[in-house]
Amino acid sequence: MAMQAAKRANGNTPETRGTAYVVYEDIFDAKNACDHLSGFNVCNRYLVVLYYNANRAFQKMDTKKKEEQLKLLKEKYGINTDPPK
Repeated sequence: MAMQAAKRANGNTPETRGTAYVVYEDIFDAKNACDHLSGFNVCNRYLVVLYYNANRAFQKMDTKKKEEQLKLLKEKYGINTDPPK
């Protein structure tokens, strides 16, 4: 089981806290890790092991870009959708 790289995310945001990325040289090793390590208990926390999905990551980036564009358009045309305080 050869790993090419392992990196722990900074954890600067709640979404990345406790996240690590592992790159396997062989897809069968990656599948083996997913099959056998997902649900494994480490220090009273359970591992969630998933394959990286580039499409999902890019969709999330695209969504953030569209949200930013929408925000700019709302500011440009003076549209306020925030509930009154």
